[in-house]
Amino acid sequence: MKLKFLFLTITALLTLLIVGCSNNQDVGNITDSDRYENVRKIAWEFIEEKGWNDTAKEEWESGEVKKVIADNSYELLDKTYEGKEILIVSFEDKENSVVGTPLILVDPDINEVIGYMAGE
Repeated sequence: MKLKFLFLTITALLTLLIVGCSNNQDVGNITDSDRYENVRKIAWEFIEEKGWNDTAKEEWESGEVKKVIADNSYELLDKTYEGKEILIVSFEDKENSVVGTPLILVDPDINEVIGYMAGE
C-alpha cells in the first residue's frame, strides 16, 4: 500500500513539473516575439516609405530582429552609431525579386530607423 502511494505521489509530482515547465516556455516565447513588435513595424514603415516593400514576401509580422554592432558596412544615417549595439530587421524576399529587401537598422533605445544595408 505504501509503495502504491509513493508511486502515485512521484508520478503526480513529475506530471506537475513537466506541465509547469512547458507552460513557462510558451509564455517566454510569446514575450520574446512581442518584445520587438514596434521595431518590426517601424522598419516596415521605412521600407514602405522608400518603396522597397515590393521586394519583400510578407508584411511587418514576418520581420526578424537581431542585435549587432554597427560598423562601416552599413549605410548609417548617423555615423555616431558606429561601434554601438543596434537592432537589424530583415524581411524575407519574394521569390521573383531581382533585388533583395534591404536590412533596416533601428536604435534599440528610441526605436527609430538609423540606417539600412542594401539587399543583394
